[in-house]
Amino acid sequence: MKFLFKSILVLTLFTKIYSAQELNYELKSIDFEGNNYISSSQLRLIITSRESPGWISKFFNSFSPIGNSAVYFDSTLIPIDLDAITNLYMSNGFFHTRIKSKYILDKEDKTAELTYYINEGEPAFINKIKIQGIKKIPGEFHKMIYSSLTIDTNVQYSDKLVDENRAFILNFLHDHGYMLAESKTPVVDIDTMKNKVAVNYKFLTGKRYKIGKIIIDKTGKGKQLVTNDLIREIADLTPGNYYSLYDLKRAQIRLYRTNLFTSALVSGVVGDTVGNVVPIKVSADVGLLHELSPEIIGINEDNTFKLGLGLSFTKKNFLGDARKFTTRISAAAQNIADFISKPSLTENKIFGYADARISFEQPFLFGDPIFTKLETYYTLQKKKDQYNARLIGSRLNLNFELPQYTYLSAFSTYLTIESAEYRYQKSYIENVFSGYLNRILTQPEIDSFATSKIDSLIIGPIKSKSTNVILGMYLGANKTDDFLFPTKGYSLSITLEDGNSLAYLASKIGGYNFNSPLYYKILINSSFFPHLFNNSKSAFGIKFKTGYIRVYKGNKSGIPLNQRFTAGGSNSVRGWKTAELNPITNANTLPENPTNEELESVLLRGIIPGGFFLFEGSMEVRTHLFGKFGSAVFIDYGNTFNEYKNFRFDALAVAFGLGFRYYSTFAPIRLDIGVKMYDPYDQRSYFTRLKDSRGFWNTTEIQIGIGEAF
Repeated sequence: MKFLFKSILVLTLFTKIYSAQELNYELKSIDFEGNNYISSSQLRLIITSRESPGWISKFFNSFSPIGNSAVYFDSTLIPIDLDAITNLYMSNGFFHTRIKSKYILDKEDKTAELTYYINEGEPAFINKIKIQGIKKIPGEFHKMIYSSLTIDTNVQYSDKLVDENRAFILNFLHDHGYMLAESKTPVVDIDTMKNKVAVNYKFLTGKRYKIGKIIIDKTGKGKQLVTNDLIREIADLTPGNYYSLYDLKRAQIRLYRTNLFTSALVSGVVGDTVGNVVPIKVSADVGLLHELSPEIIGINEDNTFKLGLGLSFTKKNFLGDARKFTTRISAAAQNIADFISKPSLTENKIFGYADARISFEQPFLFGDPIFTKLETYYTLQKKKDQYNARLIGSRLNLNFELPQYTYLSAFSTYLTIESAEYRYQKSYIENVFSGYLNRILTQPEIDSFATSKIDSLIIGPIKSKSTNVILGMYLGANKTDDFLFPTKGYSLSITLEDGNSLAYLASKIGGYNFNSPLYYKILINSSFFPHLFNNSKSAFGIKFKTGYIRVYKGNKSGIPLNQRFTAGGSNSVRGWKTAELNPITNANTLPENPTNEELESVLLRGIIPGGFFLFEGSMEVRTHLFGKFGSAVFIDYGNTFNEYKNFRFDALAVAFGLGFRYYSTFAPIRLDIGVKMYDPYDQRSYFTRLKDSRGFWNTTEIQIGIGEAF
């Protein structure tokens, strides 16, 4: 016994001495070999051992809080790392994984290299699924549950997949009356010989409850100005219907959308249940019904980041029934990134807008929960030395509430009546004409008229004025796993618009002339997030966007700039400024021996920005670095064309870039640096263009945005 005690003591002392010696070796690298299913970056995140930082980080850390200090090798951490790696593989169905470690100590450099050798083995697949405790629920619920499961036989096992489906079944029960339904921890039986897994779910459904009376508990300064009946109407919960947690959450959202309440909570009062009836309590804190609010504007709109100031006045519960009346004025600069990155160029580049609008909103239409908004606006836009625009219009928007378990997540319709007037400056027309003459005309067209005609034509600003009546519809489906930082899934949306057919019909009935073109517009936007990274810190995204405008009566040159397609900007091809990518060819054909009127209507209006066919896309890798900071690497491509027949792959602009993110609580704030890798307007190589005067700034754009680019 004494010998054993001495042996243990000697072994312990030897281990401590050896470990102390190891701590003199800086851990230069941690490598993984044989890991095909799980990336090395993910494995580094879950192990305890850490690589020593680079010399720059250590240098700054030596005299400041910036950077990190050196990390030294400790062999006692290896067993902990082995357990962490093994558990991660087992949670993904790799039950036969074998892991070994090896380290090398360089006595001269005092550095260590650590390597983990992984034999992953074959993953196990699910061959049997059993759900217990749901026999008493209606038969149609069985079909709905089993048809909606993402887990299935012959699918690779993972803990995450099992937990996701358990949560789905439990939520389904809570949404169909089984308010007190519970689930036990799933039992997973592993057949290591056959490499198969059986998953057994067990639930306790309890009674199926119906909604009883709706109890209103009001607090706040404006509680006397909002009736209990109005709160019940907004919540739209019907006594006698089966309890649904989804309906309670939706009622809570409806209450918040009215802006009447500073807080709202809708919940079942479990302690007051009688039989299978549960009362529902709505706790609402009513805020002030008049608000005068200054605001700082920071939004991404029309592929550009807008920064400015605004002031709004809101009258809530206007005329009762939770209607809201708002007046708002605002002004903003639209290319603040140019102002920051290229101050010497901003004298002729800064542009912005001023806007005044009045809006009415209400949560119901004809008694149904259709969120309705009617607004009238007056907008002035100015792009110095390019154009001034004036937009006057009204818009009616109907946002429909969709039932649970529908594929679509958004559905709205709208009607817009807008008068648009653009005044293009003489200098802008001259610059565009001289720079693009050889692209938009063939040589015979150039020879068919004298330059003097153009000089006589460009004697002042060119006006473009039109009235448009647009009937539109938006449909969207978001099937991603996270709204702010999706790592898998997809989202799809389609916008359909009819331009001016209603106004044309009215002109025929009323017997007056209507000269604006008739057209339809289709815009399809899709984003896909293949699950390439087995962690929630990294994501790979693909965007594809295409649009088409077809004029079936009238001249397409009559379609105003804000209805056309443009590319370039913080949500588009990020190597170009907002709306900088425009069709290479002219929108119209120049007749022989053109008159001045034909030159103006055909040629000059044809070079006004904007196209009628859009094709663009992106690929992006996003990574959380530390805390709320992240980075992105992206490739964007795209352009606009006058017709889909004009599409050419060599006319697509291509940008490569690096971005930085700050993930705030409401949305990512991003800074992207885009580089023109391929410029269809200047097909010299990137390095050749870089040698020009101000070549870096002419080939690089800094974009600022709120929210991810897609």
